[in-house]
Formats: sequence, C-alpha cells, structure tokens
Amino acid sequence: MPEISEPHATSHEDGGADPIDASKLDKMLKIIPYNDKIADITEADTATHTLDLATALSETRTIIAVIVSAERVTGTGYCLMYPNEGSTPMGYGIDRRFFGYIVIKDGTNRLQYSLTNANDDFDLYCFGYVVKA
Repeated sequence: MPEISEPHATSHEDGGADPIDASKLDKMLKIIPYNDKIADITEADTATHTLDLATALSETRTIIAVIVSAERVTGTGYCLMYPNEGSTPMGYGIDRRFFGYIVIKDGTNRLQYSLTNANDDFDLYCFGYVVKA
C-alpha cells in the first residue's frame, strides 16, 4: 500500500491547510439576470416535453440552472417542471403559478416539463439563470 505524505485537510477555510481559492469561483459559474417571458406552453397531451433553453434565452454557454415561473393562462391544471431532466417533477398545488429554481441536466440546455391537463395554456417566464463562464 502506498504511503500518503499529507492527509487531506478536513477544513477548507481561508488560511487553513487546504483552502478553496474563491477568486476562481467567478470564472467557473456566472449568474445572468433575466426577466422576460421565454415560452408559451400549450401541449395536446400530458407527456413529458423539453424546451431548448439555449434558443429561448439566446444563450451560447452551458446553462446550469434557471429560475422560472409558469403562469396558467387558460385551463385548470398545472405545468410540472423536472429538475435535472428525468427526475421527479416539481409540482405545486398553487392556483395559477409555479415558481422554482431548476437544475438543468449537465450538457443538455433543456428544461423538461409536462402538463397535468392537455391543452392548458401556460406562459413561462425566466428570472435569471446560471451558466458555465
């Protein structure tokens, strides 16, 4: 068994034995302010669909997460958002709005969603997103 010359530090505090260089964090991820409608969602079914966020947001960088709100325009159901594509949907029993911070599956730039009632109409708004800088 090889010997380990130095054990891994148990703390990453500033000034500690193994600090994280916070000056590099802003080069890794960037929060982009945004405040606008990005899609009109009306589906003829309740299947799972995807929205290409790169196109909807005119973004060329890799999207890590997005803050969205779905407002029901017509209908009685809900628009369900799926964090990290393929996971369990985030569904809230709120009368007209869903609001959440959605993690985007690595490398997809897609937001996955479904409607609980076919043909309901939702407007999807974005209030900011995170990209790889």
